[in-house]
Amino acid sequence: MSQPEFLPITPEQRLSLIGVFLAIFLAALDQTIVATALPNIVVELHGTNLYAWVATSYLLASTVALPIFGRLAEIVARKWVLLSAVAIFLVGSALSGASTSMVALIVFRALQGIGSGGIFAVGVTVLGLLFPPRQRGRIQGYFGAVFGIANVLGPWLGGLLTDHLSWHWIFYVNMPFGAIAAYFIIVHMPRLQPQTRHRFDYAGASAIAVMTVPLLLALSWGGSSYAWTSSTILGLFALSAVGIALFILAELRNPEPLFVLDMFRGITFRWAMIGSFFYGAAFLGALLFLPLYLVQVQGISLTDSGLSLTPLTLGIVVGSFVTGQLASKLGRYKGLLVVGLLWLTATLYGFHLLLGLHTPLWQIWIVMVLVGIGMGPGMPTYTLAVQNSVPLSRMGQASSGAQFFRQIGSSLGAALMGAVLVSSIQAYIPKYLPAGMHGAQSQFSASQASGAGTASINSTVHKTFQAAERQVTLALAGNAQAYAAVLRSRDIPAAYKAKIPAGGVPAEVRAGFSKARTLIARAMEGDAAAQRAVQANPEIPTQVKALVQNPPKSATVRQGELAQIDAQMQAAEPQAIAQAVREAQSSVRSALGKLERQVTHDLVRGLDEGVTQAERSIFLYAAVLAFLALLFALLLPNAELSHKHQAADHGPKPDPSP
Repeated sequence: MSQPEFLPITPEQRLSLIGVFLAIFLAALDQTIVATALPNIVVELHGTNLYAWVATSYLLASTVALPIFGRLAEIVARKWVLLSAVAIFLVGSALSGASTSMVALIVFRALQGIGSGGIFAVGVTVLGLLFPPRQRGRIQGYFGAVFGIANVLGPWLGGLLTDHLSWHWIFYVNMPFGAIAAYFIIVHMPRLQPQTRHRFDYAGASAIAVMTVPLLLALSWGGSSYAWTSSTILGLFALSAVGIALFILAELRNPEPLFVLDMFRGITFRWAMIGSFFYGAAFLGALLFLPLYLVQVQGISLTDSGLSLTPLTLGIVVGSFVTGQLASKLGRYKGLLVVGLLWLTATLYGFHLLLGLHTPLWQIWIVMVLVGIGMGPGMPTYTLAVQNSVPLSRMGQASSGAQFFRQIGSSLGAALMGAVLVSSIQAYIPKYLPAGMHGAQSQFSASQASGAGTASINSTVHKTFQAAERQVTLALAGNAQAYAAVLRSRDIPAAYKAKIPAGGVPAEVRAGFSKARTLIARAMEGDAAAQRAVQANPEIPTQVKALVQNPPKSATVRQGELAQIDAQMQAAEPQAIAQAVREAQSSVRSALGKLERQVTHDLVRGLDEGVTQAERSIFLYAAVLAFLALLFALLLPNAELSHKHQAADHGPKPDPSP
């Protein structure tokens, strides 16, 4: 008699799944829910300089926790390890919500990250222990769907809670759902006790922290906070290399290592780990900066940006769910993974060809769904492959290893695509800067690469022109220091500098008055050329021109008239200076305002082109990474998923002897 395609799920398994999936949903949700609330958090806690650490601390802690909890799930009852991870996550959530400083928030987010890494590592291990290989595909498909839904709900829910309650609630919201998850785990999940006891590898755990933390910091900081060739980044890479060497040495010398390196001798495990690495790089690399393109180029509002990836996420949910169902039905996973990665490579490359400044949004939505469908199969299949290739005693290491390699790949993909974005923007922004304003190039480029978009350009340009206007108006009023600053400035076009006389407008007006006095005196003496110059000067009063045309014969009278004219001119000079300064400053403000609007418009256009070209390159590189994952998927054996439930791992069997 043939085996049924799907064994019935027992009530114990079903109720355990509720607890596991709720925990995984919360851990996945917290990877994205904080992003939309960060601006409010930074303002309230006064920690702009620590902005990035809120996310970085979570990433570092969760990545390091993955292999550690994976090993703990092999030496302690899985039920209590998972419950401990949930408890750590909830304590971190409560403390994060109550934080009153950025430093405290960063520390408690790291605590959350430890719990999150533990939930992912142990949760996936528990799924592998509760279900036989043939059923795992279906269950892992559900896992991918839960993960995808959490990712799309995170930014939206974070914005909703922040706007209508406060940012504290993005952490407090975990408490009731976490309590429900804990209830199902405590009441309904079997203990899943290992059959033998093992020692924990503290040296390996320490070495993996030394290996992972510097590597992730280098990938996070490289090209943004520090140059890739800086001593800081090179030093972090060197420290990570030392950590790798220490980890390998520790694992080879320990009879009960944190991670059994011999597992890499297995064909399935080896190629699945490498494929998972490239899949993670393609996955996050393609997703990370797409919202920037949708907001900046396509004009989606910032309010809706949290939901901008919904079409792609829906595709991931469908692809993951269908792949899981088919894997359980067909009993094999390799073909599904190969087809999925081939589809992903093709759709990512198609996205590269499609994207442009004026691509209709409906076309982008369609391709996003198709890309998501291609991403979906990798979510369940890599975990399914490694779990199917190892004994129950190494289920924790295998499950956490697949996630660990995918996480490292994701970090590398994010670093690579971030460098592509910065490089593209730095190439396009300067093309739209007016001659003489290239001193602003670096700040424009850096601000735009952070994803602030048009708002940042408006702010940066306005600040630049405000500073220029202050210096120019002071220079026009005769301020010598401001005049020197104007001449040194790389943000003020040369044409504007040329219009500012040394000494400012007052010096120019005084020189004009002095020249007029000299001309009038010469004209009064009968100099014909001077008389013509006086008549042509619109600033000289009509009565003076009439007097100069018929100057008195008497030298004494002429001197008296000149003295009166000189007194009148001296009295009028301050008023003339003030009027000339006001007019010059008003003219400059008007001209600079017009130039500011033009520069802003041109830079936004340059940013749009830079972001578009960056996204096109990002999808091309993501397609290459997906293709590399495909090549390693082809090396996997076409292993069968057995109908037979693996031997129970619920604890030592009782001794049958009396």
